[in-house]
Amino acid sequence: MGQHTFPLDLIQIQRDLNRVYASLERRPAGTAAPRRRLQQLVARLASHPYWETAAGRDPSAKVALRQRVRELDDAESGLTDRQERILDCIRAWVIENGTPPTQQQIASMVGLSSTGSVSYQIAQLVHAGVIRLDTSRRIALRW
Repeated sequence: MGQHTFPLDLIQIQRDLNRVYASLERRPAGTAAPRRRLQQLVARLASHPYWETAAGRDPSAKVALRQRVRELDDAESGLTDRQERILDCIRAWVIENGTPPTQQQIASMVGLSSTGSVSYQIAQLVHAGVIRLDTSRRIALRW
């Protein structure tokens, strides 16, 4: 299976779809709204522009997307509340600005007083496998 780089919104659609599907498995009665949501997500996933690219036409792409989302969900299951807040902050910033925030920006957004604390939490997120640092020590999301 080739290495795929998926767009952020495509990964989020797959994550949302997995969560809605899991909620339907747990409570099958009174499921009209979750079923509608599931149909919407399936339609959004199927019509995403990524599937029209060369990488998206690769037969292994859909399997790789599901696998990547499972890996991320597994990695994130052990995060602390603070780490989850920092990760959500980083994701929101990247989606809005296209680049990762600085440690000072993260500290400000999540209410931490020192960048040392942010640095420690980032190291923990790297160790958990939910983010990575590129060669210039900038944050790079795994999704």
